[in-house]
Amino acid sequence: MSKLLCVVDYQVDFVSGALGFEAARALEAPLADRVKQALADGWQVLFTRDTHGADYLTSREGRFLPLPHCLKGSEGWHLYGQLAEYEQAVLPGVAFLDKPTFGAEGLPAAVRALCGGEPEEIEVCGVVTNICVVSNAIVLHSAFLNADITVRSDLCAAGDPADHENALRLLKGMGYRIAEGSR
Repeated sequence: MSKLLCVVDYQVDFVSGALGFEAARALEAPLADRVKQALADGWQVLFTRDTHGADYLTSREGRFLPLPHCLKGSEGWHLYGQLAEYEQAVLPGVAFLDKPTFGAEGLPAAVRALCGGEPEEIEVCGVVTNICVVSNAIVLHSAFLNADITVRSDLCAAGDPADHENALRLLKGMGYRIAEGSR
């Protein structure tokens, strides 16, 4: 059995671009450190990337959030800052999943492929806590009922701190472990 770190949508548009916010910028160094440590400890690391096309504004999400962002191949679509280095090199234990909306339908298959089966432990971090982090934590739980799933509160952020706290409260109420710092 393996351990997985899932880094949700830490992309330019969510940090310094179209939907960027200060709390996301503050995550750069701690996220980079966590990814390095996870890989050093033998964990698998999966980066999700919010990925949209030119038709984004006609989608359900685009009507809800009418601000084009993370258009595939654009600068805003790429991982932000120090994490961008992982897009440049093919590394064992590192994979990417491009997702067209908040929760990634293909996440369980990507995790199984990367981990060689079902992971025993999953750690989730990234942005935006109350949208994509929550959505993908639920997808992971739905697919991996026996995995120990932790959401790293110190490595997640939302534009509104109240939204961040409400999302963590919701996840805690659903049985997720909410933690600061690694285990």
